Amino acid sequence: MDDKDERRQWLMEVHAERDRLLPLRSEATRTTIGMLRGNAAHASQPDLVPYLNLTYLMAVKEGRGEDELMAFALSLANWAVSAVVDLAQHTNRTVEQVLDSYETAIMAAAEAEAEADEEDRADQADEEQP
Repeated sequence: MDDKDERRQWLMEVHAERDRLLPLRSEATRTTIGMLRGNAAHASQPDLVPYLNLTYLMAVKEGRGEDELMAFALSLANWAVSAVVDLAQHTNRTVEQVLDSYETAIMAAAEAEAEADEEDRADQADEEQP
């Protein structure tokens, strides 16, 4: 099987999965709106939001099953894309510029965390020496 055949097969699988999940779209959208309403209220506590989001995802999986979880994840992904496009339009930037700013912030945070870890290890080494 060549690359073109593999892509064609993959697209057929994606279309079949989309068609299978399509009846769940309305409920997934309502679930997405409910999660966003509830968890965005805690935006002033950014360390809490990931835990709330994970709790919501786990509850969907536990209460409604894998198909509903997939439909919910697809809905969330679609909303995320739309939100980034809207943000880019409202801030007169390209989507790529918006994503680059987030990626740069993540890289800077990771670098700062690595530096703090190095300092902690150095401090611990100093404390261990007699």
